[in-house]
Amino acid sequence: MADPLIPLRQLLLRDDAEGTLRHLIRAAQHAHRAADVLPLIAALPEVPQDWLRSELGGLALAWLSFRGMQHRQLDDLLDTRPAEQLLPFRAHLHLIHRRSEVALNLARFSVLQAPDGPTRSLTLTQLAGAAAMLDHPHWKELYRFQIAESLPFYRGMARVQFAFDLQQHLELGEATSELTWALGDLRHDPTTSTYVYRTLVSIALDTNQPGAALKTLRKAESVAQDGLLSSELFLSRVLLTVSLAQYPITVHTAISAREHASAPDRLASTLVMGAKALALMGQTFEAVLMAQEAAALHRVLDSGRHAILNHLTLAYLHAGDLPRAQEALSRADSYAQHAGTLSWLARAECARQAGGEPLPPGDGIRAQLATLRWSWVRAYLPALLEQYGVVTFTPPEWTVRVSLAGPVRVWMSGDELPLRSTRPEAGLLALLVTAGGQVSRERALDALDLPGRTPTARRKALSAAAAALRGLLGWPQALSVDGGVLRLSDGPRWEEPTLPERGREDFFCEGRFDPWVLEWREERALAGVPE
Repeated sequence: MADPLIPLRQLLLRDDAEGTLRHLIRAAQHAHRAADVLPLIAALPEVPQDWLRSELGGLALAWLSFRGMQHRQLDDLLDTRPAEQLLPFRAHLHLIHRRSEVALNLARFSVLQAPDGPTRSLTLTQLAGAAAMLDHPHWKELYRFQIAESLPFYRGMARVQFAFDLQQHLELGEATSELTWALGDLRHDPTTSTYVYRTLVSIALDTNQPGAALKTLRKAESVAQDGLLSSELFLSRVLLTVSLAQYPITVHTAISAREHASAPDRLASTLVMGAKALALMGQTFEAVLMAQEAAALHRVLDSGRHAILNHLTLAYLHAGDLPRAQEALSRADSYAQHAGTLSWLARAECARQAGGEPLPPGDGIRAQLATLRWSWVRAYLPALLEQYGVVTFTPPEWTVRVSLAGPVRVWMSGDELPLRSTRPEAGLLALLVTAGGQVSRERALDALDLPGRTPTARRKALSAAAAALRGLLGWPQALSVDGGVLRLSDGPRWEEPTLPERGREDFFCEGRFDPWVLEWREERALAGVPE
C-alpha cells in the first residue's frame, strides 16, 4: 500500500476539507493491515478539529478506529455523536455487546443506506450476526451471500464472525473450515489473523483438546507479536488455564487484561472467567466483584437485559446470595445454544438453592448436559449436576516438572515453557527445585553465577531473575520472597526433578557454570551416588 500520509498532507496544504476526510475513509477501508492505519491515526492532530467534528469527519474517525482496532476510541466516538450518525458502527457496537434485536434493526437500515462496497460488506456481516443471535432460520444463507459478494479482507472478517456464530451453535466442524479459509483471506494482516487463531483455541477447548489448544495459542502468540492484538489473547489464556485448573494464572491474566485489553466485550468475557477462577479458589466475595465489573462493561449492572447476567447470577449463587441472584436472573437474556444452556443452568441452580422443584430440562438441554464440555461448569456446580445425574469430575491436576538432565527445562501441565537455560532464572529454578522449593537469599547469591561485580549489583540481578521466573511461570505468587527466603508456590504439584543417570554427572544443568552446579557434579562423580 502506498504511503497514505503523502496525499493527506497535500490535501491539507490545499485546505481541502472534503478531500482530506474522504481520503482518510478510503485509506482506512482499503488498508491491507490494521497497522497501516496507525500512521493516519497519529496524523489526526494535523487535521483541523472542526473538520473532524462534521458528519463526514465522524465517519472518517469511525473507519480509522474500526480498521485500526481502536475499540475504545470507537466506543467513545459513538457516545459523542448524534444517534442517527454512523449507523453501521452503532450496529457493530450493539452486535459485539450481544444486543441482537437493536443490532438487527440498525443493520437492516444501514444496509439500505450503504454508500460503498466496504460499508455494505460491514453491514451485511452485522445483519447475518444479529440474525444468528436471534436464531433466524436463514442466518447461514445471509453469511454465505456476504462471503460470496465481498473483497478478500471483508470476506475474511465475515468468515471469522460466521465461525464464531457456528461455534455458538456447536457446529464446530464447519466453524473450523471457515476459519481455515479466513486465514487465506487475512494472510496479509497478522492482527486479524490473530482473531482466527484465538477462535481455533476456543474450538479446541470446546472439543476437549487442551493439547491442540496450547499449540494453537502458541501460534497465535507468535503471529500477534507482529500485529496489534497480543492483548486480545487474554481471553484464550483464561479459557485454557481454567480448563487446566491453573486458577491463579487465570486470575492474574484477567487482572492484566484490565489495563491492556482494548475491546470491552472481550475484557468482559475475560473477567467473567477470572470470576469463575476466584470462586473455584474459594474467594467468593472477590469473584462477585469481578463478575459485577464484567457486567458493568456491558452497562447492564443495575438496569437493562443481557446474557452476561447469567454469569453474574452464578457468581451470586456461589456466594450464597440468592436474592441478588434472582434479581440478576430476571434480567438475564439467552441467545443461541451456548447462552441458552448457561441461562438454564443459572435458573436451575436458583431453583435448587431456593428449595423448589428441580427445573425440568427440555430435550436440547438434556443433550447439552449429557455432553457438557465446559470443564469449569462441572467444578462450579457439582451439586446441581448431581441432581440431574450428570457425572462430575475432578479437575486435572496442575503439575510442574523440571528436567536437570541436560539444559534446564520446565513443563507446566505437560506444556513446555519457553525457558532459556542460559539465563539466571534457569539457574534459580534449578536451585529451588533441588532444595525442596525454598532457599535463603544469601544461599542463592552464593550459589548462582549472577552478573555484577558488587554485592548491590548481584542483589539486583537476583531480583531480576526472580521476576523473570515469575513471568515465565505465569502469576506473581509463583515465587515469593518472605523474610529473606525465596519460596516456590505450592499451588501446583512440583514433581521430583529429573536428574542425569549415574556416570553422566556432567549433564546436570548442562551448559550452566553456577558454583553450586559445579560442586554438585564434582561431589556426585566422586561419591558415585546413583540417581
